[in-house]
Amino acid sequence: MSRQKNQKRKILEINDILREARGVRAALSTKQLCEELERRGVPCDRRTLADDFEILAEFVNSNDAYEYSLRTEVFGRMNKYYSETKGKNARVNFNIEELKNLIIAVNSLRLTDNMEKSDMDSLKNKLINSASPHYRKRLLEYAEDNYYILDTIAAKILIDSIHSLSFMRGNMSNRIIKTIINLADSEGRKVLETERDNPIYDNTSDDGITLYEIDRIFRAIDNRTKLSFKYFDLDENRNRIYHYGGKKYTVEPLTLIPNDNHYYLICYDGTTINGTRTYRIDRMSDIEETDEEISGMAFEFRDYIPQITNQVFRMYSGPVRRVTLEFKNNIIGSIFDKFGPKVKIERVDEEYCRISEDIQISPPFLGWLFQFSKEMRIISPDDVIEDYKKLCEDVINDRPDGYFDENDKL
Repeated sequence: MSRQKNQKRKILEINDILREARGVRAALSTKQLCEELERRGVPCDRRTLADDFEILAEFVNSNDAYEYSLRTEVFGRMNKYYSETKGKNARVNFNIEELKNLIIAVNSLRLTDNMEKSDMDSLKNKLINSASPHYRKRLLEYAEDNYYILDTIAAKILIDSIHSLSFMRGNMSNRIIKTIINLADSEGRKVLETERDNPIYDNTSDDGITLYEIDRIFRAIDNRTKLSFKYFDLDENRNRIYHYGGKKYTVEPLTLIPNDNHYYLICYDGTTINGTRTYRIDRMSDIEETDEEISGMAFEFRDYIPQITNQVFRMYSGPVRRVTLEFKNNIIGSIFDKFGPKVKIERVDEEYCRISEDIQISPPFLGWLFQFSKEMRIISPDDVIEDYKKLCEDVINDRPDGYFDENDKL
Protein backbone atom coordinates (compact mmCIF):
# COMPACT_ATOMS: atom_id res chain seq x y z
CA MET A 1 0.00 0.00 0.00
CA SER A 2 1.35 3.44 -0.94
CA ARG A 3 2.40 5.95 1.70
CA GLN A 4 -0.38 8.36 0.65
CA LYS A 5 -3.07 5.71 1.03
CA ASN A 6 -1.61 4.68 4.38
CA GLN A 7 -1.82 8.30 5.57
CA LYS A 8 -5.48 8.63 4.58
CA ARG A 9 -6.33 5.33 6.24
CA LYS A 10 -4.36 6.31 9.32
CA ILE A 11 -6.53 9.36 9.98
CA LEU A 12 -9.72 7.31 9.46
CA GLU A 13 -8.46 4.63 11.84
CA ILE A 14 -7.55 7.25 14.50
CA ASN A 15 -11.09 8.56 14.27
CA ASP A 16 -12.56 5.07 14.60
CA ILE A 17 -10.37 4.23 17.62
CA LEU A 18 -11.05 7.48 19.50
CA ARG A 19 -14.78 7.43 18.74
CA GLU A 20 -14.95 4.43 21.11
CA ALA A 21 -12.61 5.97 23.70
CA ARG A 22 -15.24 8.19 25.36
CA GLY A 23 -14.23 10.36 28.29
CA VAL A 24 -10.96 11.10 30.06
CA ARG A 25 -10.93 7.72 31.80
CA ALA A 26 -10.83 5.96 28.44
CA ALA A 27 -8.13 8.26 27.03
CA LEU A 28 -5.30 6.61 25.12
CA SER A 29 -1.66 7.65 25.38
CA THR A 30 0.47 8.21 22.29
CA LYS A 31 2.05 4.80 22.80
CA GLN A 32 -1.32 3.05 23.21
CA LEU A 33 -2.78 4.78 20.14
CA CYS A 34 0.25 3.84 18.01
CA GLU A 35 0.06 0.23 19.20
CA GLU A 36 -3.63 0.03 18.27
CA LEU A 37 -2.90 1.46 14.83
CA GLU A 38 -0.09 -1.08 14.29
CA ARG A 39 -2.45 -3.87 15.35
CA ARG A 40 -4.83 -2.71 12.63
CA GLY A 41 -2.04 -2.88 10.09
CA VAL A 42 -1.39 0.88 9.85
CA PRO A 43 2.22 2.05 10.38
CA CYS A 44 2.40 4.81 13.02
CA ASP A 45 5.06 7.49 13.40
CA ARG A 46 4.79 8.92 16.92
CA ARG A 47 6.45 12.16 15.75
CA THR A 48 3.57 12.98 13.36
CA LEU A 49 0.68 11.62 15.42
CA ALA A 50 -0.07 15.02 17.01
CA ASP A 51 -0.30 16.66 13.58
CA ASP A 52 -2.59 13.90 12.30
CA PHE A 53 -4.82 14.28 15.36
CA GLU A 54 -4.96 18.05 14.93
CA ILE A 55 -6.17 17.76 11.32
CA LEU A 56 -8.79 15.20 12.32
CA ALA A 57 -9.99 17.09 15.42
CA GLU A 58 -10.37 20.36 13.51
CA PHE A 59 -12.63 18.61 11.00
CA VAL A 60 -14.69 16.58 13.47
CA ASN A 61 -15.14 19.26 16.12
CA SER A 62 -16.37 21.87 13.63
CA ASN A 63 -18.75 19.47 11.84
CA ASP A 64 -22.26 19.19 13.29
CA ALA A 65 -22.70 15.84 11.54
CA TYR A 66 -20.55 14.24 14.25
CA GLU A 67 -22.21 13.75 17.65
CA TYR A 68 -18.84 13.62 19.38
CA SER A 69 -15.74 15.80 19.55
CA LEU A 70 -12.07 14.79 19.84
CA ARG A 71 -9.95 15.94 22.78
CA THR A 72 -6.39 15.75 24.06
CA GLU A 73 -5.04 16.28 27.57
CA VAL A 74 -1.56 16.40 29.07
CA PHE A 75 -0.94 14.09 32.02
CA GLY A 76 2.53 14.82 33.33
CA ARG A 77 4.72 14.52 30.22
CA MET A 78 2.22 12.31 28.41
CA ASN A 79 -0.41 13.29 25.84
CA LYS A 80 -3.68 11.35 25.98
CA TYR A 81 -6.41 11.32 23.35
CA TYR A 82 -10.15 10.64 23.69
CA SER A 83 -13.61 11.69 22.52
CA GLU A 84 -16.64 13.11 24.27
CA THR A 85 -20.27 13.52 23.37
CA LYS A 86 -21.27 16.91 22.01
CA GLY A 87 -24.07 18.66 23.90
CA LYS A 88 -24.84 21.37 26.39
CA ASN A 89 -22.14 20.12 28.73
CA ALA A 90 -19.46 19.87 26.03
CA ARG A 91 -16.49 22.23 26.37
CA VAL A 92 -16.18 25.39 24.32
CA ASN A 93 -13.50 25.29 21.63
CA PHE A 94 -11.11 28.22 21.25
CA ASN A 95 -8.79 28.84 18.33
CA ILE A 96 -5.09 29.63 18.86
CA GLU A 97 -5.55 33.42 18.78
CA GLU A 98 -8.42 33.28 21.28
CA LEU A 99 -6.37 31.11 23.61
CA LYS A 100 -3.38 33.45 23.30
CA ASN A 101 -5.52 36.46 24.23
CA LEU A 102 -7.08 34.60 27.15
CA ILE A 103 -3.62 33.70 28.51
CA ILE A 104 -2.46 37.33 28.15
CA ALA A 105 -5.61 38.41 30.03
CA VAL A 106 -4.79 35.98 32.85
CA ASN A 107 -1.22 37.32 32.97
CA SER A 108 -2.56 40.84 33.49
CA LEU A 109 -4.35 39.72 36.68
CA ARG A 110 -0.94 39.45 38.32
CA LEU A 111 -0.50 43.18 37.94
CA THR A 112 -3.45 43.90 40.22
CA ASP A 113 -2.59 41.17 42.73
CA ASN A 114 -6.15 39.86 42.49
CA MET A 115 -5.02 36.30 41.91
CA GLU A 116 -2.63 33.91 43.59
CA LYS A 117 0.18 32.71 41.32
CA SER A 118 -0.71 29.05 41.83
CA ASP A 119 -4.32 29.70 40.81
CA MET A 120 -3.19 31.73 37.83
CA ASP A 121 -0.78 29.00 36.68
CA SER A 122 -3.50 26.37 37.05
CA LEU A 123 -5.88 28.39 34.90
CA LYS A 124 -3.21 29.00 32.25
CA ASN A 125 -2.37 25.29 32.14
CA LYS A 126 -6.02 24.45 31.53
CA LEU A 127 -6.13 26.91 28.65
CA ILE A 128 -2.91 25.50 27.18
CA ASN A 129 -4.09 21.90 27.53
CA SER A 130 -7.32 22.72 25.71
CA ALA A 131 -5.26 23.34 22.55
CA SER A 132 -3.83 20.67 20.31
CA PRO A 133 -0.26 19.54 21.12
CA HIS A 134 0.93 21.28 17.96
CA TYR A 135 0.06 24.70 19.41
CA ARG A 136 0.95 24.19 23.06
CA LYS A 137 4.59 25.21 22.67
CA ARG A 138 3.51 28.53 21.15
CA LEU A 139 1.02 29.15 23.96
CA LEU A 140 3.67 28.38 26.57
CA GLU A 141 5.68 31.36 25.29
CA TYR A 142 2.85 33.64 26.38
CA ALA A 143 2.31 31.82 29.67
CA GLU A 144 5.94 31.80 30.83
CA ASP A 145 6.03 35.56 31.41
CA ASN A 146 3.50 36.59 34.04
CA TYR A 147 3.80 40.26 33.13
CA TYR A 148 3.75 39.89 29.36
CA ILE A 149 1.25 42.28 27.74
CA LEU A 150 3.22 44.25 25.15
CA ASP A 151 5.44 42.92 22.40
CA THR A 152 8.91 44.47 22.16
CA ILE A 153 8.11 46.72 19.19
CA ALA A 154 5.00 48.17 20.85
CA ALA A 155 6.95 48.81 24.06
CA LYS A 156 9.80 50.45 22.11
CA ILE A 157 7.39 52.82 20.36
CA LEU A 158 5.81 53.81 23.69
CA ILE A 159 9.21 54.41 25.30
CA ASP A 160 10.41 56.53 22.37
CA SER A 161 7.18 58.54 22.64
CA ILE A 162 7.91 59.23 26.32
CA HIS A 163 11.48 60.32 25.48
CA SER A 164 10.18 62.71 22.80
CA LEU A 165 7.95 64.62 25.22
CA SER A 166 9.87 67.57 26.59
CA PHE A 167 7.75 67.81 29.75
CA MET A 168 8.67 64.24 30.70
CA ARG A 169 11.77 64.53 32.87
CA GLY A 170 13.61 62.76 35.65
CA ASN A 171 11.66 60.52 37.98
CA MET A 172 8.35 60.78 36.12
CA SER A 173 9.90 59.69 32.82
CA ASN A 174 11.93 56.86 34.40
CA ARG A 175 8.95 55.57 36.34
CA ILE A 176 6.68 55.34 33.29
CA ILE A 177 9.42 53.77 31.15
CA LYS A 178 10.16 51.16 33.82
CA THR A 179 6.46 50.23 33.91
CA ILE A 180 6.36 49.86 30.12
CA ILE A 181 9.50 47.66 30.15
CA ASN A 182 7.91 45.40 32.76
CA LEU A 183 4.93 44.84 30.45
CA ALA A 184 7.17 43.29 27.77
CA ASP A 185 8.25 39.65 27.68
CA SER A 186 11.53 38.52 29.26
CA GLU A 187 13.57 38.76 26.05
CA GLY A 188 12.07 42.13 25.22
CA ARG A 189 12.96 43.45 28.66
CA LYS A 190 16.64 42.65 28.11
CA VAL A 191 16.64 44.61 24.84
CA LEU A 192 14.70 47.56 26.27
CA GLU A 193 16.82 47.74 29.43
CA THR A 194 19.98 47.93 27.28
CA GLU A 195 18.53 50.69 25.11
CA ARG A 196 17.45 52.65 28.18
CA ASP A 197 21.13 53.18 29.05
CA ASN A 198 21.86 54.72 25.63
CA PRO A 199 23.28 58.27 26.12
CA ILE A 200 20.91 59.68 23.47
CA TYR A 201 18.08 59.01 25.92
CA ASP A 202 19.66 61.03 28.72
CA ASN A 203 16.69 62.58 30.48
CA THR A 204 18.00 63.15 33.98
CA SER A 205 16.73 66.68 34.60
CA ASP A 206 14.06 66.86 37.30
CA ASP A 207 12.53 70.04 35.86
CA GLY A 208 8.90 69.90 34.86
CA ILE A 209 5.58 68.65 36.13
CA THR A 210 4.80 65.46 38.06
CA LEU A 211 2.18 62.79 37.42
CA TYR A 212 0.35 63.89 40.56
CA GLU A 213 0.05 67.43 39.23
CA ILE A 214 -1.24 66.16 35.87
CA ASP A 215 -3.78 64.11 37.81
CA ARG A 216 -4.99 67.27 39.57
CA ILE A 217 -5.52 68.91 36.17
CA PHE A 218 -7.49 65.90 34.91
CA ARG A 219 -9.63 65.88 38.05
CA ALA A 220 -10.48 69.56 37.66
CA ILE A 221 -11.47 69.00 34.01
CA ASP A 222 -13.61 65.97 34.91
CA ASN A 223 -15.20 67.69 37.93
CA ARG A 224 -15.80 70.92 35.94
CA THR A 225 -14.10 73.02 38.59
CA LYS A 226 -11.64 75.89 38.29
CA LEU A 227 -7.90 75.37 38.59
CA SER A 228 -5.27 77.59 40.20
CA PHE A 229 -1.52 77.63 39.57
CA LYS A 230 1.57 79.78 39.16
CA TYR A 231 3.06 80.26 35.69
CA PHE A 232 6.71 80.90 34.86
CA ASP A 233 9.44 81.24 32.23
CA LEU A 234 13.12 80.32 32.65
CA ASP A 235 16.14 82.60 32.60
CA GLU A 236 19.58 81.66 31.25
CA ASN A 237 20.41 79.83 34.50
CA ARG A 238 17.15 77.85 34.49
CA ASN A 239 15.77 79.97 37.31
CA ARG A 240 12.02 80.45 37.29
CA ILE A 241 10.68 83.90 36.45
CA TYR A 242 7.03 83.93 37.52
CA HIS A 243 4.31 85.77 35.63
CA TYR A 244 1.73 87.93 37.37
CA GLY A 245 4.16 88.87 40.12
CA GLY A 246 4.23 85.30 41.41
CA LYS A 247 0.48 85.33 42.12
CA LYS A 248 -1.70 82.43 41.12
CA TYR A 249 -3.79 82.28 37.98
CA THR A 250 -7.34 80.92 38.37
CA VAL A 251 -8.63 79.42 35.13
CA GLU A 252 -11.53 77.41 33.72
CA PRO A 253 -9.90 74.25 32.26
CA LEU A 254 -11.36 72.60 29.15
CA THR A 255 -8.89 69.95 27.99
CA LEU A 256 -5.25 68.81 27.78
CA ILE A 257 -3.68 68.30 24.35
CA PRO A 258 -0.19 67.42 23.03
CA ASN A 259 1.46 69.63 20.42
CA ASP A 260 5.06 69.75 19.13
CA ASN A 261 6.35 67.50 21.98
CA HIS A 262 4.73 69.66 24.65
CA TYR A 263 1.55 69.22 26.68
CA TYR A 264 -0.87 72.14 26.85
CA LEU A 265 -3.85 73.06 29.02
CA ILE A 266 -6.59 74.84 27.07
CA CYS A 267 -8.83 77.06 29.20
CA TYR A 268 -11.92 79.12 28.53
CA ASP A 269 -11.23 82.88 28.46
CA GLY A 270 -13.93 85.18 27.12
CA THR A 271 -11.51 88.09 26.79
CA THR A 272 -9.45 86.53 23.96
CA ILE A 273 -10.25 86.47 20.24
CA ASN A 274 -11.09 82.77 20.06
CA GLY A 275 -12.41 82.36 23.61
CA THR A 276 -9.47 80.31 24.89
CA ARG A 277 -6.11 80.73 26.53
CA THR A 278 -3.36 78.11 26.46
CA TYR A 279 -0.70 77.16 29.03
CA ARG A 280 2.25 74.77 28.77
CA ILE A 281 1.90 72.41 31.70
CA ASP A 282 5.66 72.12 32.30
CA ARG A 283 5.59 75.88 33.02
CA MET A 284 2.94 75.47 35.70
CA SER A 285 3.60 75.02 39.44
CA ASP A 286 1.63 74.91 42.71
CA ILE A 287 -1.34 73.40 40.89
CA GLU A 288 -4.55 73.08 42.90
CA GLU A 289 -8.13 72.16 42.10
CA THR A 290 -10.56 74.69 43.59
CA ASP A 291 -14.11 74.15 44.88
CA GLU A 292 -15.50 76.74 42.45
CA GLU A 293 -17.38 75.40 39.42
CA ILE A 294 -16.59 76.65 35.94
CA SER A 295 -19.02 79.18 34.44
CA GLY A 296 -21.98 78.33 32.24
CA MET A 297 -20.16 79.88 29.28
CA ALA A 298 -17.12 77.67 29.86
CA PHE A 299 -19.36 74.61 30.18
CA GLU A 300 -21.04 75.38 26.84
CA PHE A 301 -17.65 76.07 25.24
CA ARG A 302 -16.62 72.48 25.93
CA ASP A 303 -18.72 71.51 22.89
CA TYR A 304 -16.27 73.44 20.69
CA ILE A 305 -13.21 71.56 21.93
CA PRO A 306 -12.94 69.31 18.80
CA GLN A 307 -12.85 72.42 16.59
CA ILE A 308 -10.27 74.09 18.84
CA THR A 309 -7.95 71.08 19.00
CA ASN A 310 -8.12 70.60 15.23
CA GLN A 311 -6.84 74.11 14.54
CA VAL A 312 -3.29 74.30 13.21
CA PHE A 313 -0.91 76.71 15.05
CA ARG A 314 -3.38 76.75 17.95
CA MET A 315 -0.95 77.37 20.80
CA TYR A 316 -1.27 81.18 20.62
CA SER A 317 -4.28 83.46 20.66
CA GLY A 318 -5.21 84.83 17.27
CA PRO A 319 -8.11 85.12 14.81
CA VAL A 320 -8.98 82.12 12.65
CA ARG A 321 -9.00 83.10 8.97
CA ARG A 322 -9.47 81.31 5.68
CA VAL A 323 -5.97 81.53 4.21
CA THR A 324 -4.89 80.57 0.68
CA LEU A 325 -1.26 79.53 0.31
CA GLU A 326 0.64 78.91 -2.90
CA PHE A 327 3.81 76.81 -2.82
CA LYS A 328 6.34 74.96 -4.96
CA ASN A 329 6.19 71.22 -5.58
CA ASN A 330 9.04 70.45 -3.19
CA ILE A 331 6.96 71.83 -0.28
CA ILE A 332 4.07 69.36 -0.74
CA GLY A 333 5.49 66.97 1.88
CA SER A 334 5.66 69.80 4.46
CA ILE A 335 2.04 70.69 3.69
CA PHE A 336 0.89 67.15 4.43
CA ASP A 337 3.03 67.09 7.61
CA LYS A 338 1.44 70.29 8.92
CA PHE A 339 -2.18 70.04 7.73
CA GLY A 340 -2.66 66.27 7.65
CA PRO A 341 -3.24 63.68 4.92
CA LYS A 342 -6.78 64.90 4.14
CA VAL A 343 -5.75 68.43 3.12
CA LYS A 344 -7.02 69.27 -0.38
CA ILE A 345 -4.18 70.41 -2.65
CA GLU A 346 -5.00 72.14 -5.94
CA ARG A 347 -2.58 72.12 -8.83
CA VAL A 348 -1.90 75.68 -10.16
CA ASP A 349 0.70 74.89 -12.84
CA GLU A 350 3.67 72.59 -13.34
CA GLU A 351 5.67 74.35 -10.61
CA TYR A 352 3.08 75.49 -8.02
CA CYS A 353 0.20 74.08 -5.94
CA ARG A 354 -2.35 75.79 -3.67
CA ILE A 355 -4.40 75.12 -0.53
CA SER A 356 -7.12 77.06 1.31
CA GLU A 357 -7.40 76.28 5.02
CA ASP A 358 -8.80 77.79 8.24
CA ILE A 359 -5.65 78.92 10.06
CA GLN A 360 -5.14 80.62 13.41
CA ILE A 361 -3.13 83.74 12.61
CA SER A 362 -0.40 83.73 15.22
CA PRO A 363 3.40 83.93 15.58
CA PRO A 364 3.83 80.15 15.07
CA PHE A 365 2.02 80.34 11.74
CA LEU A 366 4.01 83.30 10.45
CA GLY A 367 7.26 81.74 11.72
CA TRP A 368 6.43 78.44 10.02
CA LEU A 369 5.73 80.30 6.77
CA PHE A 370 8.95 82.33 7.06
CA GLN A 371 11.17 79.22 6.89
CA PHE A 372 10.11 78.52 3.30
CA SER A 373 11.23 81.95 2.04
CA LYS A 374 10.27 82.42 -1.65
CA GLU A 375 9.01 78.85 -2.03
CA MET A 376 5.66 79.66 -0.36
CA ARG A 377 3.50 82.80 -0.41
CA ILE A 378 0.16 84.01 0.93
CA ILE A 379 -2.41 84.66 -1.80
CA SER A 380 -5.25 85.85 0.47
CA PRO A 381 -6.61 87.51 2.59
CA ASP A 382 -4.95 90.90 2.21
CA ASP A 383 -4.76 91.71 5.93
CA VAL A 384 -2.81 88.47 6.62
CA ILE A 385 -0.43 89.39 3.78
CA GLU A 386 0.13 92.78 5.48
CA ASP A 387 0.76 91.10 8.84
CA TYR A 388 3.38 88.88 7.24
CA LYS A 389 5.05 91.85 5.52
CA LYS A 390 5.22 93.68 8.84
CA LEU A 391 6.87 90.70 10.51
CA CYS A 392 9.47 90.55 7.72
CA GLU A 393 10.16 94.28 8.08
CA ASP A 394 10.63 93.89 11.84
CA VAL A 395 13.12 91.08 11.27
CA ILE A 396 15.03 93.09 8.65
CA ASN A 397 15.10 96.22 10.82
CA ASP A 398 16.03 94.18 13.92
CA ARG A 399 13.17 95.71 15.90
CA PRO A 400 10.89 94.10 18.52
CA ASP A 401 7.86 92.49 16.99
CA GLY A 402 5.23 94.87 18.30
CA TYR A 403 2.38 93.24 16.38
CA PHE A 404 1.36 90.59 18.88
CA ASP A 405 0.61 91.66 22.41
CA GLU A 406 2.87 90.04 25.01
CA ASN A 407 -0.23 88.70 26.81
CA ASP A 408 -1.05 86.60 23.74
CA LYS A 409 2.05 84.49 24.34
CA LEU A 410 1.48 82.04 27.17
